[in-house]
Amino acid sequence: MFESILDRAFKRAQSNGDLDDLPGAGKPIESSRLNTDPFAHTFAESGAMTPFGAMRAKIAEAQARLAAASDTDERREIQTEISTLQTRMAIEMETWKRYS
Repeated sequence: MFESILDRAFKRAQSNGDLDDLPGAGKPIESSRLNTDPFAHTFAESGAMTPFGAMRAKIAEAQARLAAASDTDERREIQTEISTLQTRMAIEMETWKRYS
């Protein structure tokens, strides 16, 4: 009955052919990508980094710093940082899976 502004804009874009040649049009999103990074399909074509991708990048950067570090205290600090980032990412992923 009540059509939202978004619905009208989407239908207008469809009728104008604005959505005809989008990458992946008519193809389902790979479920494996949704399980590992729920926003990947949204950001992949734009080159933007997803929240989970950004977290992975932070973890990889910390792991590279860990590999280069030689001081015991510095290594311990970096290991704590990596552990914290991995825990935070696991919690966010579990929250997304449970409540989305």
